Amino acid sequence: MIPGASASSGNGSAQLLGEDADRIFGALGDPTRRRILVRLAERPDDAGAVAADLDLSRQAVAKQLRLLEAAGIVSASTQARRRVHVVEASRIREISDLLGLVARGWDRRLTGIAEEAERRQCAADGSSGAGD
Repeated sequence: MIPGASASSGNGSAQLLGEDADRIFGALGDPTRRRILVRLAERPDDAGAVAADLDLSRQAVAKQLRLLEAAGIVSASTQARRRVHVVEASRIREISDLLGLVARGWDRRLTGIAEEAERRQCAADGSSGAGD
């Protein structure tokens, strides 16, 4: 388990530190794929519908969807001769958990810096800093 990781984060965040991370964060590193992901988060759909909504070609969207699928961020199923794509919520949660761990680490560091600054200010002022 990652230091500081809560039990609720399970091993999902740990997996994102492994080989999957390059594929996942590489997929998220492209603005077109992020637009597609946001669009699919609003409503699962096929490549043609997503392309029409985002003013992209169907071929371009299909190519980006394959990369998102390979990263495990999106999955697809056949529904009435349509290949409907949906965002994998569990994968997004894992990514969010990992980024939350990083954010909490930065928050702890910033809190420590603020406390040290206050301690030094109080020492310079000659007060204890505890309500003086």
